[in-house]
Amino acid sequence: MKKLVLVFALGAMLGSCGKSACDCQTEGMELLKETGAAMGDADKLADLQEKSDALIESCKDYNEEDFKDCK
Repeated sequence: MKKLVLVFALGAMLGSCGKSACDCQTEGMELLKETGAAMGDADKLADLQEKSDALIESCKDYNEEDFKDCK
């Protein structure tokens, strides 16, 4: 769980192609909520890890400044 949260947090700080920074932030928060609900379900957590990795990759071009105007 800590690894998934850390991976997401690092990804959110980075950047995206085809998505806005706010889209990335919103999707990341949704993944974080799903992760909390999936505690104890190893298969679901593995699936969420894959989604997290994909989100990080698609948002890698954004930096911290890009996220400051998101609500």
